[in-house]
Amino acid sequence: MARKNAVERRLELLHDQWTEFAQQPEARLLRWVVEPDEVRMVEAFVRKEEDERTGECPDLFMRFDEPFEDAERYGHSLREAMVKRLEESRAGLEKEGAVWQCPPVVERDTGLESFLRACGSLRHHYEGVCEHLVAVLVPARVEEANAWRKWLGGAVQQLQGPHVRLVVLDDARTRELEPLAKDLPGKIVTVAARLDMARAMEELSQEAGHLDTPGGRFRDLLVRMSTAATKGDVGKVERLGEQAVALAREQGWHPLAVAAHFVVGGALLGTKRHQEALAHYQKAEDAATEAQSQGDTQGAILRLKSRMGRGCVQVTAEQYPQAAVLYEESAPLACELKDALMELECWRMASWCWEMSKEWEQAWACGRRAWEVGLGMEARARAGSTLPFLGEALVRLSQQRQGESTARQMESEVVSVLGEDWRPKTSAVGGQHA
Repeated sequence: MARKNAVERRLELLHDQWTEFAQQPEARLLRWVVEPDEVRMVEAFVRKEEDERTGECPDLFMRFDEPFEDAERYGHSLREAMVKRLEESRAGLEKEGAVWQCPPVVERDTGLESFLRACGSLRHHYEGVCEHLVAVLVPARVEEANAWRKWLGGAVQQLQGPHVRLVVLDDARTRELEPLAKDLPGKIVTVAARLDMARAMEELSQEAGHLDTPGGRFRDLLVRMSTAATKGDVGKVERLGEQAVALAREQGWHPLAVAAHFVVGGALLGTKRHQEALAHYQKAEDAATEAQSQGDTQGAILRLKSRMGRGCVQVTAEQYPQAAVLYEESAPLACELKDALMELECWRMASWCWEMSKEWEQAWACGRRAWEVGLGMEARARAGSTLPFLGEALVRLSQQRQGESTARQMESEVVSVLGEDWRPKTSAVGGQHA
């Protein structure tokens, strides 16, 4: 039997963690504590188990990413998502026998009760082929953490029998669900994934081989740099970075030199060594310019990304006037690339930096340039842009420059473009809450 690779070994570890939890008759909710770089691997495990062709557990997994916006509505949203998914796969299910029919919502049912009843019904329908129905709850957005904890607590306490289980992910950095786990020991089982994904990447690089070739050596250096950066070993990142840049230059791989400078610059930024980080992003831009001069189509894109990296460093260092000028000078490059999202962001960040410098007129001028870019974008592109943050900034600047009446006029203009519910619900650099 072939030896399993680094990813397969981690999937196997997650399988073992799940199996140990599933075998505990009193357990109802698995709280998987994960580092940010482990989330994708847990998601991969869930996708694998959702597919009857690849799943290895005797359980029916269903993943739900519906946002948690309202505690009462959330359960109904989950039930509706479950019904929709089963209807979409109805053709396949018919081959297995009678098709499951979701029980109707009982009068006075809470959203949670209606969802749990549906879960119990579905598991009963397929009890001959699955041990547990597993609802993996990974909301795309949680409006209020306390309400989320309370909802989960209610779900755990209302689950009847051991055959319906819940799974949630808890960020290892914040451990938002720690109080809930302490309140319901035994029913809520906490498992730290401990996948060490940085090490996994190193293992994959080693397993890929070809370390005696320039390409293999560069790949291995970049992976080891990323691992060192994750562990906060900036000195090692710098040493490996020097080797990676030298190798890339020797081979004429200018885009790869850019990548190496990015890793080093990001590590230095993380330790607030701003000037050194700036130097690496400048070197990245120099390498990107060299790539562009040699006809590499990625050169201009990498130049823009390098400049945005420099801007990020300057903003972090509170060098707002310098950052404002940099963003202004970068906007034409984004325009040449026909990248409206980045052109909008350049002008928006220039505006915000001038606002932070109390240069109101320059902030307004750049903000209006950004707004014009936004107006020229398609509706779908706008939906994924920072235009709402720009709208907030323009309303603030209108108030600062000309008073309440002008601010109301500006807000009406924003509403006419983005709709009544236009204000952003999250924060961002250069946003209202930054």
